[in-house]
Amino acid sequence: MEAIAVRGLNFSYGSTQILKQIDFTVPESRFAVLLGQNGAGKSTLLKLLLGELSPSEKNGRISIFERDIRQFKNWKSLSYVPQSGMASCQNFPASVEEIVQANLYAQIGLFRFAGKREKGQVRQALLQVGMKDYAKQLIGRLSGGQQQKVLLARALVSQPRLLILDEPATGMDEQSTEDFYRLVKRINLEQGVTVLMVTHDRKRLEAFADDIWLLKDGDLELIRAGEGECAHGDL
Repeated sequence: MEAIAVRGLNFSYGSTQILKQIDFTVPESRFAVLLGQNGAGKSTLLKLLLGELSPSEKNGRISIFERDIRQFKNWKSLSYVPQSGMASCQNFPASVEEIVQANLYAQIGLFRFAGKREKGQVRQALLQVGMKDYAKQLIGRLSGGQQQKVLLARALVSQPRLLILDEPATGMDEQSTEDFYRLVKRINLEQGVTVLMVTHDRKRLEAFADDIWLLKDGDLELIRAGEGECAHGDL
């Protein structure tokens, strides 16, 4: 099954064409990387994949888990980790577990408290990313790398099938970046979560990615297909 399938996609803002005849697929359980410089059209493609923008029928088709995105309803099967997502939370008086639990509000219900099931999901998500011991810490007291792990836990707590990450290592040092990529790969392998990561960092991700795509001036090219070097190696 294809987690993402894009066929013949064109997109323009007014008279300025941003995407040109994009054909793009991410099979389920793969780790795909989308490269591209600023202005290449990555943000527009992401917004289309997340349903924030809609292509017209004559300008191509996007499918998520083989369902046209215009009829796609199961958005809880998809989680998104934004770039610098904690930048506005530095002084926010919320704990790590509260940040993660916030992604379960649709499941918990408005003005209701988390139950045993939801608390267990939060603990499991924090355990997955190695942040269980920080559950009661205020989010603003963590390092950038730790905050990104919390964002990843928040994305994973709803048990998605597809994980989309936008420049997730921005602001991290080299070792934290390597650790983060390794963590995402482990989740991809052990849980079968499909990963699409948008980044500039081809060099370090070549060891982890299955497929690498390059978006340049609105054109998309597959520049590497196949299993990454660490697909069956030590993580």
